Amino acid sequence: MNGNLLRELRTRLRLSQGDLKDKLNRLLDRSYDKPRISRWENNKEPIPDDVAHVLTSLVSNQTQVARVVVMANQKGGVGKTTSSLNLAYALKTLGCRVLLVDMDPQATATIGLLAGQHVEAYHQGKTSAQLILNDKPIGDVILHPDDVPEELQLPYDLIASHIELSETDSRREPGFDVALREAIDSVKTAYDWVVVDAPPNLGMLTWMSLAAGDEVIVPVRTEPYDTMGVGLIMGTISKIQRRLNPGLRLSGILPTQYNARKSVDREVLKHLQTMLRDKTSVLIPVPSSAVYGHAARAGRVALESSPTSHATLPYLSIAKSLNDRSPLPLAPVVERETV
Repeated sequence: MNGNLLRELRTRLRLSQGDLKDKLNRLLDRSYDKPRISRWENNKEPIPDDVAHVLTSLVSNQTQVARVVVMANQKGGVGKTTSSLNLAYALKTLGCRVLLVDMDPQATATIGLLAGQHVEAYHQGKTSAQLILNDKPIGDVILHPDDVPEELQLPYDLIASHIELSETDSRREPGFDVALREAIDSVKTAYDWVVVDAPPNLGMLTWMSLAAGDEVIVPVRTEPYDTMGVGLIMGTISKIQRRLNPGLRLSGILPTQYNARKSVDREVLKHLQTMLRDKTSVLIPVPSSAVYGHAARAGRVALESSPTSHATLPYLSIAKSLNDRSPLPLAPVVERETV
């Protein structure tokens, strides 16, 4: 076993290095410390066979549960909701059981999927507002495709949102920031993937979404001003990893609305690759295309209505890699242009 595999197994078990140290010491009657775990993970010291055996056994005995991927960026208009809708659909086409959780009070994903029925969902008490603010059991707020009119063609299970969810930021109570994680944990065996659409800010709802996640993808529009806030969301992710969710993994930055024919888009993509070289990956760009607008007006998911379009295929590629636990597809290296 090498350090990368050890780190992956620890992440799957949702353990910090300190948690892993404590568990190994209990199970093996040892006195390992955190620096030792760190040296193992950085391949600076060989991993003992009994440690490798214990970790492998813990993971293999773990019940198969859903993985939670969060789409997050504090800036609006970057394709976060579009990415949530299409990634969830891509995972569904792979045969996965998928739940989409709309944690944005603006409810863009909800309205896109339910049209006028989003009001009825609120009246039925089936929204993330009732889940988070009223402690309603998650099983009572999930909308299944059979729960909505057939003409809506809801492609996967959904927890709808409502403007009332914005009251979350004023709530102060112990452990409130892990309320979503606790709720999702109770239905994880019913799904393969849970996709969370976080709101466009760095408040409680975003913290709550990240605290519930296994992976986070940050959509970023390839516009100069949009890249300036990448450091803010990455800083928030780092704090969540340290304080609330050590198992959270930053899977990469997802460039959106990309036009390879425009020099400014190519320059922004190059800037992201340079800026983030030692921090995270820049994923395959999602091209700018009219298929997204057409799908939204028709109340459809773009990958559903245009499954062979070059603009939607990146979501399918990312979904396949996530589901196979293989490296995510990366953006092509952009060479700096010469005048």
